[in-house]
Amino acid sequence: MQLVDALSNWLSIKKVHEERPHDLAAKETFDFFGEILKEDHHVNISSVATSGPYYIVLFEVDGLEKSEKFFIDVIDALYEGIQNEPRFNEEC
Repeated sequence: MQLVDALSNWLSIKKVHEERPHDLAAKETFDFFGEILKEDHHVNISSVATSGPYYIVLFEVDGLEKSEKFFIDVIDALYEGIQNEPRFNEEC
């Protein structure tokens, strides 16, 4: 998995996990992508912020500071899809 894809997946599930803290599957998936970032890409996330239509992820790779930006609507699509599906809105 490419770094940008791992960051995008991590950020998408981060949104779900934060909005649905009792959703065990969201937590496990968030942890899984965190492990991919650390083990496969040697990434340490510094921060996530918003700026205009973007999420900005600041991170370090092997001691080098980097950033990636992602459209908010693309990242939030997973959460919105889950929220719009009644079977996923039962108590977790």
